[in-house]
Amino acid sequence: MNELKKININDLNWGLLIVLLIMITIIIYSAALSSTIAEKRGHTYVIHFFLGLILPIVYPIFIFGSMKNKLKASATVSSIASEEEEDDDIPELDIAIDINEDFFKQYPTDKSGHRAGPFIFETDQGIITAQFIIEIQKQLLVIQTINPKGQEQTLRLPYEKIISCNT
Repeated sequence: MNELKKININDLNWGLLIVLLIMITIIIYSAALSSTIAEKRGHTYVIHFFLGLILPIVYPIFIFGSMKNKLKASATVSSIASEEEEDDDIPELDIAIDINEDFFKQYPTDKSGHRAGPFIFETDQGIITAQFIIEIQKQLLVIQTINPKGQEQTLRLPYEKIISCNT
């Protein structure tokens, strides 16, 4: 009745058992690493998992060096396409701000009653940088600028000549 022999722990070949466990661990790790590399590069991971099981160590090294990244290529193509779509989808809004005396009266004044800048005016003739606004009139601004020689200069700037104004 007692035909089954009891396995004695001392009779086991521990060296063989440890080598077997290390080999199984390496094979499973190789398969997992192969599938991870493939997935991160945009390929299907199942096929590469089984190839990693069949060809441990060699296959992960091979695909690490040779597999093309589909995600990078598709990301650059999609980013270029999305940029083109964004450019096409954005309606051009022509926000017209009335540049008149009310527009400039919103800026606070300093102790001398001037609106301190610098103000950068874009006009038909170019860019004018004003240190401050001296006076706001119905049809124009009186501004103070510094000419190329470093001297202060007072200019009258009609509202209709101003394209934009930045502070």
